[in-house]
Amino acid sequence: MPDTEKIIAAIERLERSRSTTDNQRLEETRRSIEAICETQRQMNAEIKALSAGFPGGDPESHRRYHESVIEWRETRNRMVKEALAHAAKVGGVAGMGWVCYAVWTALKMEITR
Repeated sequence: MPDTEKIIAAIERLERSRSTTDNQRLEETRRSIEAICETQRQMNAEIKALSAGFPGGDPESHRRYHESVIEWRETRNRMVKEALAHAAKVGGVAGMGWVCYAVWTALKMEITR
């Protein structure tokens, strides 16, 4: 019988130990979940604060506004580039015309001498 009592006592100690370990794990899990929930609450508050900083609290329309400004600038830059290229072409043609006129005038002066 004494061996049986020892076995029963060992089983009871094992169950108490397991119960304590389970309780510790449960408490750690609860603390982790609470920390995650607190972090999530803080992040939600930060998101609300960021959204409130946009005109009308609407970040989507603010983004669309900036996209339209960027599109306008790209269009303007393209138009300026095209205008400069056209001016360079016209200037080149005018320069060639002037050179031809100068050569013609020089030849005319040489011939009439």
